[in-house]
Amino acid sequence: MWENFLTGDNIGWVSLRVTAIILVTVLVVRSFRMVCRRFINDTIHLKFIKNVLSAIIWLIGVVFALSQFPYFSDAAMALLAGSGIAALTIGLAAQESLGNAFNGLFISIFRPFEVGDRVHLTNANITGFIEDITIRHTVIRTFMNSRIIVPNSVINQELIENSNFCNPQASAFIDVIVTYDSDTEKAREIMARVIGEHKDFVDTRTDEKKETDPKVPVFVRSLGLYGVELRASMWTPTISINFAACSDVRKELLKEFTESGIHFAHSKLIHPMQIPN
Repeated sequence: MWENFLTGDNIGWVSLRVTAIILVTVLVVRSFRMVCRRFINDTIHLKFIKNVLSAIIWLIGVVFALSQFPYFSDAAMALLAGSGIAALTIGLAAQESLGNAFNGLFISIFRPFEVGDRVHLTNANITGFIEDITIRHTVIRTFMNSRIIVPNSVINQELIENSNFCNPQASAFIDVIVTYDSDTEKAREIMARVIGEHKDFVDTRTDEKKETDPKVPVFVRSLGLYGVELRASMWTPTISINFAACSDVRKELLKEFTESGIHFAHSKLIHPMQIPN
């Protein structure tokens, strides 16, 4: 009986065994995670499996620790057998958690994204990098280095724009407007050379196209009110370095256009009454 069990030396031995089991469980979980970080690739599939196995180890440890108390299993069985309402309540309470777990499993299997991918959740208007996935949620790191915790059941129903899916290469437009009295062809040549010689530029032409198409096509986008609008694409291996690469190109274009006497057009609107005769 509980009165006899909770007296004397028994409670001391039970407490020691429970403490030892919890400590061993903590050590096993930490060792398991260290092995995973060292020897296993950090993919979304393996991250999910790692978190699931860690949860299972914790569950086994807690159940084994509670089993050290006599009558624990009998009391639990009596409670469940005598109260169908309690069992139903527990099932309903766990429904959301089980839904997140199953959705996390589906994400792990079908892999709409990987760890490190840049994604945009269209409905939630969230943009960031996938950092982790657990049984319950997915962690997204934003550009401000904050973390957004999204339940797996939510993210599995989202429209996901993945910048790294299938092909991680990314492109951004380099647009400049030069005055009508500038040498437009020379400006196009400078743009093609500066972009093509950048260390992060990726040549996306096929072998057949390399014989016929220019490395960096520079288009006359429009004959605008203020000047000739030129456009070229800056391709980089990933989207994460595209912004910095475009910045380098724009700075170099400013320098070379100035040295070559090519003038950028001003976008300030001139009132008709201010136009000189």
